[in-house]
Amino acid sequence: MKWKVYIGKFWSTTPSQPWARLWAIVLAILIISFSTPSSILAQTSSTQTATIKIGVAAGLTIYVDRNLSFGSVVSGTGVDSVAITSTSAGHVTIGGSNKTVYVTLTPPSSLTNGSNTIVYTPRAGYNSSADDPSTATSMFPSGQTSFKLNTHVAGKNYQGYVYLYGSINVGSVPAGSYSGTYTVAVTY
Repeated sequence: MKWKVYIGKFWSTTPSQPWARLWAIVLAILIISFSTPSSILAQTSSTQTATIKIGVAAGLTIYVDRNLSFGSVVSGTGVDSVAITSTSAGHVTIGGSNKTVYVTLTPPSSLTNGSNTIVYTPRAGYNSSADDPSTATSMFPSGQTSFKLNTHVAGKNYQGYVYLYGSINVGSVPAGSYSGTYTVAVTY
């Protein structure tokens, strides 16, 4: 079998030569693909950007504005209490962003003077809407709570308040100064 090449009729599109039509299409595709820049045919690289956003909350502050004080008591007098609304109750201000804070209170189980002890029954409350102990919510028996710092003080941050109070049972103990440490831990 001999092959014939019809150079003069290669571009012919007459029905009698269907192979010529096929070769014309193939040749046209090859010419276009080799003469077209590769950036038009396919993208070889791509770049996109993303934005990262973060909100940084104001740091927490804890101020012990007033310590809980039972004042002077007489040995053997029994139970003595400090109410939440008393000026002898402890007062703690928590400052930060308008966010929820988690508060954990760890009270002492007793007040000590060397090896001598006075039993302490802790109580605490919090208020996130105003510095008002009369409308505070109790935090015990668990000693843990969470609340949103809602009170905005002009020129400052948002605040919430914790009030420390309770009772002691003064047995027959030697005279002296008795104390204990109340830990207030706050996190966002």
